[in-house]
Amino acid sequence: MPGLAWTPRFRTRDTSLVTELRVVVADDHQLTLSGVADSLSMNGVTIVGRARNAPDAIALVLQTKPDALVSDLDFGPGPTGIDIATHLRKKLPKLGIVVLSAYGDPRLHHASLGEAPKGMVYLIKQQVSETADIVDAVALSIERAEKAEKGELPRVNLTPAQIAVLLLVAQGLANQAIANELSVTEESVSKTINRMIKRLGLPTGANINSRAALVQSYFDLVGANR
Repeated sequence: MPGLAWTPRFRTRDTSLVTELRVVVADDHQLTLSGVADSLSMNGVTIVGRARNAPDAIALVLQTKPDALVSDLDFGPGPTGIDIATHLRKKLPKLGIVVLSAYGDPRLHHASLGEAPKGMVYLIKQQVSETADIVDAVALSIERAEKAEKGELPRVNLTPAQIAVLLLVAQGLANQAIANELSVTEESVSKTINRMIKRLGLPTGANINSRAALVQSYFDLVGANR
């Protein structure tokens, strides 16, 4: 029996439209939800559902059986886009899944987000220049799901412990407060911050506020301005 090879079924920049692409879009911000869904629709994608929270996203996908889901990462308190993807992957092994997020590393949203389900594509919003980038990511996610390829997440050069400290630094906590929160010594926090500054290649010197540079680096990585 000949081996099964994935054949592109959807329009990307380099292929013709063979079959209509059906997608559910999920985002808790109405403006972003409409913008992504409408842009995809104008590019020939059929939007079969729009969801503003995790339960609705899961229900819509299970109900409509789309080719792919395009989901935000951050839905506020509760399940994330990666949680949605993990849940749906168990039920729909061939579903294409794209998580579209401003976070350059999903651990900067929640430190425990360490793995992506098979086939999932993580797309950083700041790197999207046109809607075709999202369409291409959807096609790639379907290909990866067909092949059961391992999903990958972008990573900054920080350990989980350093990420935990960085999140608290970004909240404005002083070293002692961070130490209390993490049940470590203040000296340990100070050393962790110094290591992060070196790992991220941030400038140091007598006239440079390295802590402020670290906070700015965090906001750059999450696609926000301080």
